[in-house]
Amino acid sequence: MTRILNAFFVLAIALSLSACGASKSCKDACDKVNTCGLKSSGLSCDASCAAPADGCAVCVNDTSCADILSGKCTASCPGTSFANK
Repeated sequence: MTRILNAFFVLAIALSLSACGASKSCKDACDKVNTCGLKSSGLSCDASCAAPADGCAVCVNDTSCADILSGKCTASCPGTSFANK
């Protein structure tokens, strides 16, 4: 019985961790771009946004400032550019 409970506990933790991910908030993405000292063209700054803008937000929110600037989010952010301020 203890093994079953332990297995269940481990499974519950694994499932909760798999649900973690970057924010889909475009406002959070804009805040991050500003915090990075970058400017963007074409990035939605709405509090809530829908596809495809939310995919761009996930990439920006989950990517380092240097990687954003180097173009890591280009595929996720079509029509959006990032540059130093």
